[in-house]
Amino acid sequence: MAKQPWTNEKLNKLLKEGRGQDAVGKDYIPWVKISDFPSIGRATRIFGVKIPRIYHIQSDNQLRCFLIFEWSALQSSESGVNSPTAIVDIRESFPLLNMLETIDDKDDLRMDKFTDKETGVPLVLVTNFVLTVRDADGKERLVARSVKNASELKRSSTFENLEIQRRYWRAKGVEWKLITDKQIPKQFAKNVSWVRETLLDDGMDSNEKSEQAQLLHNDLMRYPNLKLSDVLNAFDRKEGVSQGSGLYLFRYLIAKKLIHIDMNQSVQVARNVRDVLQ
Repeated sequence: MAKQPWTNEKLNKLLKEGRGQDAVGKDYIPWVKISDFPSIGRATRIFGVKIPRIYHIQSDNQLRCFLIFEWSALQSSESGVNSPTAIVDIRESFPLLNMLETIDDKDDLRMDKFTDKETGVPLVLVTNFVLTVRDADGKERLVARSVKNASELKRSSTFENLEIQRRYWRAKGVEWKLITDKQIPKQFAKNVSWVRETLLDDGMDSNEKSEQAQLLHNDLMRYPNLKLSDVLNAFDRKEGVSQGSGLYLFRYLIAKKLIHIDMNQSVQVARNVRDVLQ
């Protein structure tokens, strides 16, 4: 399917829909949705745990970053504002609206690379993530993050895009940084993905889940020298629950920060409990 030209009519339509406007939290609508591009590839829709809305993520690396950002946000909600920065909101596909008016020093930028060749209408560039963070003193501020594969940085168009973003956010007084795939802790993101789904609606009564999780927590504390797998299997038999319930609740305990593991390492259930927990 041929790519449709970018027009002022399309721009105004997205603006009318409220895409990328000043809304935050569950009311934010990203500039780019997965449904806008049926063949976008590795794009993902993911329902937020901290903020209950569907996030539209455009690549695997962006997904990993989102998971890590959200994990930080969940951790912040547990610990208040004691950490140096607490993430309180995540907005993806944030548009650089009024880009030409915002950037003052643009004479050396190749803006023509980001104009529709057929219509001459400037394209709307987006920054992958704009985060609202709360500092230790309770003051909130914005930070912007772009995510790219390191291999993409060799392309002149990518370099120009990133430079435009850098200058745009500088003019806005917002900290902007680039994150490459080489900087993303993949195992950490994988572990977050593994535990976070236990916080979503799974049809299980929340009180019952909490009570069973506490029972498992007691067993983990009681038998630190046994293999984790043995403790989990014994829990399933003792409580008369389906096989694998103990492992599910183990993930839930991690997600709720009731137990702690090294998130940069894969969980080895054949190890003793005390060697898995931190």
